[in-house]
Amino acid sequence: MALLDDKVAALAEVAGWKHPRREEDGAYRFHLENDLNVAFFSPDERRCIMRAVIASVPEDEAQRDALLRSTAARQAGICQTRASIVALEKPGQSLLGESAAGEQLILYRMLDLDAAQQVFVDTARDFLNDLAWWKASFGEGTGRSGPDFAFSMQNGFWGGFR
Repeated sequence: MALLDDKVAALAEVAGWKHPRREEDGAYRFHLENDLNVAFFSPDERRCIMRAVIASVPEDEAQRDALLRSTAARQAGICQTRASIVALEKPGQSLLGESAAGEQLILYRMLDLDAAQQVFVDTARDFLNDLAWWKASFGEGTGRSGPDFAFSMQNGFWGGFR
């Protein structure tokens, strides 16, 4: 885990964030402004997986189906330009062993840990921008809503993350 430890420590320093301790499940979690919460972990000490909850999926079947169709359409529309992937996670299916009460939409991104530190920082920034966009597209988190919200936070939007 030394590579992940080093990458996360350097990211926290560049971003001006408090350095978290690695939790029992091996993940580092950052709780950022606008409800942007992300976990960084490595299942194999070669790759880093970035994971964040986008939204809870409604239990009502019609609302659930509408949300999943809308999400799939958005994912198809941006998959050629964005590397983060949205997945439907059911209770008990979390890669981190977390178990939500219901289904959730989760955003994932993977990066080799042997990538340069600047690549790691840039990828984390892109992932958080993707997360902000996804949350905003569901009217959550950023205080902005709707699919017209663009990937506009290229220089970071919290202290020191440039």
